[in-house]
Amino acid sequence: MFNKNNWQQPIYKNDLKTVLIFGISAMILGGILSGLLEALLYDLQIRISFCLLLNAVFIGFLVKKAYASYHILYPTLAIIFYFFSFFFSDLGRNVGILGFGNLGYIFTSPQTYYYFIIIPFRNLIYMINYGFDFVLLLFLLLNIFFYILGYISVYKLSKGRN
Repeated sequence: MFNKNNWQQPIYKNDLKTVLIFGISAMILGGILSGLLEALLYDLQIRISFCLLLNAVFIGFLVKKAYASYHILYPTLAIIFYFFSFFFSDLGRNVGILGFGNLGYIFTSPQTYYYFIIIPFRNLIYMINYGFDFVLLLFLLLNIFFYILGYISVYKLSKGRN
């Protein structure tokens, strides 16, 4: 996987530019769209973060399509893009739940900038604050499973068959 010899291969400038452009746009757009989908599911009382897998598939496929010659840097960048797509997903979810009228609050709230890191563990925080619930525990385990599966799939999808 992360072998020392893989890092010694040449990096082509055009491939790197294309991967950065596609990865950043996938991070932003995929994050916002999956956050809005999660806000819709929040209204339906479904607390599974599908954004974890949607972002992984979106970023993985776009990064794979962006380069012509493989380098280990590209899947590594895809993992970084995947991590930061959680911020845009959380931003889209907050806009979907609170509405566009609260954009000032969303951007000035400190929760906006650190809460995206703990996306799969939101149900754990909810259970700590409001008491144990078996359904929330099940959703917590599913979210952690999707979180791990997302990192694996974004690496595998962006790596391709190389």
